[in-house]
Amino acid sequence: MVLVAYRHGLRVSELVDLRWDQVDFAAATLHVRRVKSGTPSTHPLRGDELRALRRLQREQSPSLFVFTSERGAPFSPAGFARLVERAGVAAKLGFPAHPPICCATLAALRWPIRGTTRALCKPTWGTRTFSTRCATRS
Repeated sequence: MVLVAYRHGLRVSELVDLRWDQVDFAAATLHVRRVKSGTPSTHPLRGDELRALRRLQREQSPSLFVFTSERGAPFSPAGFARLVERAGVAAKLGFPAHPPICCATLAALRWPIRGTTRALCKPTWGTRTFSTRCATRS
């Protein structure tokens, strides 16, 4: 979930509403429906994303939604926030209850990103959980 959200700049609400009919495995594309009067777009999927999504589709119970909870229900934005919080605690970063995630935090977690971040980002508490820009200069 975090990888897809980060690479495609998805808001949490866009991520949890992602459906399998938006994923085109043959063309390796993701059709993104934006919220807040955004323009729908088509994004290319990289090989590791395709493999992870195929595996997820095979292993989860049948659902219209790409990301479902352990009980088979679609994730909620609050559920995603709890998931990120647990990942931060597991990595011993100690995120607050509603974590501001940015590219520097992802770099600290050693997730695959493009580019290098040299400074920590100022926390942003806006509506976007994942941003592609740092608040500080790198």
